[in-house]
Amino acid sequence: MVGKLTWFRATSSITCGLFDRGRFFDKHDCLSRAIDDKNGTYVDNYKQTNRQATGDLLEPVLITEAARRLGITELEAEVDYKIVHPKLPLEASLDGRCKAVNLKIKHNPDEGIFLVGHEELILNGDIPFECKCSSDYPSVGEPPKYLGVDQLHTSMDILDAEYGILIVLYQSTDLRIYVYKRDPEFAGQLSEVVLDFDRRVDEEDYYPPEKPEHAANIFDIGDDENEKILTADMVDLIDTIQALKEAQKIAKEKEAELMTDLMMSMGNHGKARAANYVLEWKTLPAKKEQVKEVTYKAAPERRAGYVKIRMVKE
Repeated sequence: MVGKLTWFRATSSITCGLFDRGRFFDKHDCLSRAIDDKNGTYVDNYKQTNRQATGDLLEPVLITEAARRLGITELEAEVDYKIVHPKLPLEASLDGRCKAVNLKIKHNPDEGIFLVGHEELILNGDIPFECKCSSDYPSVGEPPKYLGVDQLHTSMDILDAEYGILIVLYQSTDLRIYVYKRDPEFAGQLSEVVLDFDRRVDEEDYYPPEKPEHAANIFDIGDDENEKILTADMVDLIDTIQALKEAQKIAKEKEAELMTDLMMSMGNHGKARAANYVLEWKTLPAKKEQVKEVTYKAAPERRAGYVKIRMVKE
């Protein structure tokens, strides 16, 4: 996992975002960072948490244990180099790597071994490992795509590997080993999104914005000196925004009023029922609040994620 990656090119760790399947980031975030990194304007404020550092320390141990359960003997439990796709502008940093020759494995949940879509497989060739630690409870079936699945399939495509192994340690104690077979459909989709991403980085062609934050990333510096006169159709748009904000305000006030009436009706009862509705009004336990010294970290100048609207009289 140590290989030095070029952030203004696609990497296996962001492909879930390029497919809009990321948990904490999307393709807009990936492209904005890549363009900033290319131009030397990206400010990296990332700081690894203690939990993440512990996960990194555990990776070789978990990979070694997974290899033992699967009967793998030719193993790289730590990889300190990056791999590069032979045809696409795409890189990856592996957590582990192994080779297998006619290794028969079976679906065995009791041993934490899950063959995705298969009951039995015969492993051959170069096989990448992806390792994750999760505080979530295990998923029914395979893990969500953002939990290493897309990342693993990307590494498989880079290595031209027929198989890949995803290790997930859930809740610090439940170790699960997911074995995947290569998915040709994923490989075709990957080529499309990676080539599009690479072109957009080179041309600084942002994806069409879907949220205010996306527009703020595109126009990151504002000209406060010169006022722009917008077209008449923008007046209708602004009127609609203002009407929606007023409707939200009224709805929020009405919700609070009705919630108050409901609470008064329940009184001292923590649970209640109304037709098919089951109601619960919890009493939260007392707790001490830890007062921490507030620290600040440097951040680049950026546009706000909203436009302030006010009405002026002619």
